[in-house]
Amino acid sequence: MVQDIDTLRSPVQFSTSAEDIQQAVESAINKSNAVIERVVSEQAPTFKNTIELLAKNNNEFRTEFEVARDMRTDVYKVVRAVYDNKDEMSQLDEEDRLLVERLEHKLRANGAQLTAEQRTQVERVNKRLVELELEFIYNVDHATNHVMLSRAELDGLPASFFENRRSEFRGLTKKFIVLAQAAEATAVLKHATNEATRKTVYVAQSSHCPKNIALLQEAVHLRLEKAQLFGFATYADYVLNQRMAKTPAAVMELEESLSAKLRPLAEKEMAELCALKRTEVEAAGAVYDGFYEWDYIRYSSQAMANQHRVDMDEIKEYFALDSVLSKVLSLYTTTLGLKVIEASSVLPVWHPSVKTFEVWEADDSAFVGHIYLDLYEREDKYQDIAVWPLRSAVVGEDGTRMTPASAMLASFSEPTETTPVLLTHINVKYLVHALGHAFQNLCSKAKWSQLTAPRDFAEISSQMFVQWVWEPKSLRTLASHYQTGATMSDELIERLVASRNTSGAIRELRQVFRGIYDMDIHRITKPGTIDVVAHYNELSERVALANYGGAHVFKAATFSHIMQGYDCGYYSFMWASVISADMFSARFSGQDSDAEAGAAFRSEILQPGGACDPSASVERFLGRAPSN
Repeated sequence: MVQDIDTLRSPVQFSTSAEDIQQAVESAINKSNAVIERVVSEQAPTFKNTIELLAKNNNEFRTEFEVARDMRTDVYKVVRAVYDNKDEMSQLDEEDRLLVERLEHKLRANGAQLTAEQRTQVERVNKRLVELELEFIYNVDHATNHVMLSRAELDGLPASFFENRRSEFRGLTKKFIVLAQAAEATAVLKHATNEATRKTVYVAQSSHCPKNIALLQEAVHLRLEKAQLFGFATYADYVLNQRMAKTPAAVMELEESLSAKLRPLAEKEMAELCALKRTEVEAAGAVYDGFYEWDYIRYSSQAMANQHRVDMDEIKEYFALDSVLSKVLSLYTTTLGLKVIEASSVLPVWHPSVKTFEVWEADDSAFVGHIYLDLYEREDKYQDIAVWPLRSAVVGEDGTRMTPASAMLASFSEPTETTPVLLTHINVKYLVHALGHAFQNLCSKAKWSQLTAPRDFAEISSQMFVQWVWEPKSLRTLASHYQTGATMSDELIERLVASRNTSGAIRELRQVFRGIYDMDIHRITKPGTIDVVAHYNELSERVALANYGGAHVFKAATFSHIMQGYDCGYYSFMWASVISADMFSARFSGQDSDAEAGAAFRSEILQPGGACDPSASVERFLGRAPSN
């Protein structure tokens, strides 16, 4: 039974008006200013009267106030005084000492030690970057690209594709509206027999948000300007010195090593896909003229069906959203020693379709936090699967720990009267990955919100548990037919697992390409020396075996990660993938039980988060250095 909400820490509220939010922000800024004035007046700065006050008062606003606050020389002066006090620093515990070091670095990295003229330049750059990044993401989220296609042009699409689909008559021909977004575009690219249709949809999907080209180009130049104001040769050098990777050279060594190993395998896979298309085209009496990007999904799906007799449409029938969600939550909670209780009728939400859960210790000894799941598409809603921490498990101003809350957003189609939402296997993977971030926030025991895990470390937990979607034992739990309830057969599981590497080298090589592209545009030393669209297209053709057939596309304009916190960070997916595979193999596929491995993972990786050295955390969990 759900415990009375009054006995829990206050849940996140969503009923406030825009005016209430404005007043709350202004009140928080005024409060922060008062704390800062108190701190900078200290004649004998200590951890207690300076660092702790700043940390407890931390307000994570992406506003002009935040930019200006973190550049104040008087704040840096008192923080630096504590940082330089070796006697006091030696007496602090690891987390508090790391907090001082992070605050000192943050203020220094934001320009607090620069000249007044340089600080003015940095402040200008930072403010503009915030504007560019927000506008870029807004454009992606609000893109409305679509194409109009007839039933004949959509030959090969299943009947379910046309259910409730909007249409218009153009002359005497009925045309269906197909959104150039992931789910609908993927369905067309997989099933449409007409190559011209596939090309039309692919180009529409790969050429929206043209305004973002200039935004990205300007952001790249401003990031370089900022880095060089701090004495770094490139923006990549500036960012990576605080990551696990440390240097661009280390990132490129990993990416180039993976590229060299994947390339011959990917070329072999591409030759097989080309042969599939040639056979189909020539059987229809047409002339084969090459293999293009709009062909990849169709023929890689055929390869999977041919090699392993795996039809992903059949696989979907075992992954009804509600069923999978319940089972994934169960896998996480069982592994991590937790339990979840649905609380959708108790907690306030921002939309009626949002599901909510309370998370408790498995033995009911403590309340852990809340999870919010906003799963279905709505107009103007964020399109991808992602997680945001609504509240972190940090110590509040009164000295008590706040209970964390995580929100996962997705844009799945609504279920129909006859069919629930059926997930592709890849969407099950994305769901597991996203919930990994949610539980990372819930399980953190860091005292200070400033001690967030570095980007390349934060991806490890989510990447590791993605292994579940390929483990026979986990698939027996996750997969049950939406009509009969029957568990996926061992024979079908075996074929699905065997299909993991079908076109796998191509997929991984494309991840490597994106990591290299991110590094390339942020390793320039002079502005105007790289064209973000031309380099994306050229590099993808050279590294990832892409072929655009001369079509005018600019996928760089929707590469949201590098304008949403993953700038100089896209490599972290491959970086974390290598480390997490090692961790899963060593502890979850080894002699330990899942409960033992889960307890160790929670204590060594999730609970400390960024509150200790990430490399040391990984080594403690493994009992050795990680291996690739």
